[in-house]
Amino acid sequence: MSSKDDSVTAQPTLVGAGGGTGTTAMPDSWPTLNLFTDDVNEIPTIEKTSAGKFEPSVLFRARENWLARLHPKAKPEDQIVPIREDVRALSAKWLRMQNVSVLLGAGASFYVTGFAGRELRDRVQRLVEQSPSSSVLREVLTWTEQPGALGRRFEEFLSQLAALARLSESSAWPLEKLEIPIPLRKTRGAARRQRALQELLLDIERAIAVACNVALPDSRLGEGRGDPTAHEVFMAKLVARDPQHGRARLFTTNYDTLVEQAADRMGILYTDGFSGTVNRRFSPGVYDLDTYYPGEVGEGRVRRYDKVVQLFKLHGSINWRRSKPSATNPFGVSFGPGPIPHESEVLTSEEGRAAFLTLLAGTEGLLILPTAAKYAESLTMPFAHMQRSMAHILREPQTVLFVIGYSGWDRHINQIIHDSLTNPGFTVVLVDPTPSPWARALTSSDYSGRVYCFGGEWGRFEFFAKEVLPDLEVLRTELDVARTLRELRVEQEKADGSSAKMEPQHA
Repeated sequence: MSSKDDSVTAQPTLVGAGGGTGTTAMPDSWPTLNLFTDDVNEIPTIEKTSAGKFEPSVLFRARENWLARLHPKAKPEDQIVPIREDVRALSAKWLRMQNVSVLLGAGASFYVTGFAGRELRDRVQRLVEQSPSSSVLREVLTWTEQPGALGRRFEEFLSQLAALARLSESSAWPLEKLEIPIPLRKTRGAARRQRALQELLLDIERAIAVACNVALPDSRLGEGRGDPTAHEVFMAKLVARDPQHGRARLFTTNYDTLVEQAADRMGILYTDGFSGTVNRRFSPGVYDLDTYYPGEVGEGRVRRYDKVVQLFKLHGSINWRRSKPSATNPFGVSFGPGPIPHESEVLTSEEGRAAFLTLLAGTEGLLILPTAAKYAESLTMPFAHMQRSMAHILREPQTVLFVIGYSGWDRHINQIIHDSLTNPGFTVVLVDPTPSPWARALTSSDYSGRVYCFGGEWGRFEFFAKEVLPDLEVLRTELDVARTLRELRVEQEKADGSSAKMEPQHA
């Protein structure tokens, strides 16, 4: 291992390379971690290996490498257990803080969706190919030198496309005589070009909704046999806090419903801003409500129900719809009726393709799309209310914010986090396998030791939720209950089958 004197030229110091001689066998992935322990003040480059692992794993507190405290002469296998204990103790301290908030980005859903931004463009193009707008999309793509590189600039591509469609509506602008040449050589006439662009944008909205319509994998908490998913484990650990503390608040820029699915599977109530049952509509006042149940009624006491979280979807969701405001729906946000087809259905069946072409019919589309206009759109109601709520919540005393799988693409959200650093009781924990430039800048700019950054394998949402956050007895109890119910159901089915065989047969 390198010392301080030769750390500049030596290879990064790593602990627990996994598979080495004498490595203690453990039931989890901790022994396989490559931990970065050099005494440096800058997060090292993290790369994904051919085996799919992110190395090295790092934990920085501001400009300090938190792992540099490890004894350089100790054996790696002897340090794994104390490292794990120290890290879990640190995360347990955060979960015991009065106010716990979470910001989930696309990276937190990657293990289910398979995309985190760059790959979304490819999914969208495959789906749009199933619609009449496919020819228009191919025509638009002829105007770029590198169509394959649009995955890295999908937001800019969609922004420019939306701007072209808006500028084509000449009657909506004061300079109505100004000619805007829309580059669609195979579509003649200004009105036809305008309709073609609008239809393409609508089909892209449909494709985004379908691509984000993913199901949480089955697990032993339900009818499956797999391990609990990261979302289930994470939600269980959030609601295991003392109910007398503040409710955990989840903010997410994701359109998918993985958080809601995990909450439903775990029996967790979530407040998402909607009220009503048959016709659900958005009402910000719902966030001010709470859930209690009668305790000792004879003494006039009530108790706070513990399995409750608040969910703020900062950009909307696949089942949120924009509509015209009315007396009963003043914010013009409603819950979308009807099912959304899955990507495989659209690509392989006529029924799925037909469902795709009718999706969003009768509405004004999704809420906030990944375009340059999302900052301005986020200032409209009800999103402005959620932005203000986030800013207010992060200024409360004894507050921690877990930022998971978020790369800092949204400047308005970044600004809220930056402003919250003026709160002396605020701590932010960045969790990302390959910390983004924004995360690196936020960590290196902190001189008060209130910004922590997990990278490498530690930065994967699955590992962080299951291994870094402290283990829970309540989760094991949930698994045992689910197993009991499954076995009881199987025994009941066997008994029903035996009874049916024993019934007399009548002619």
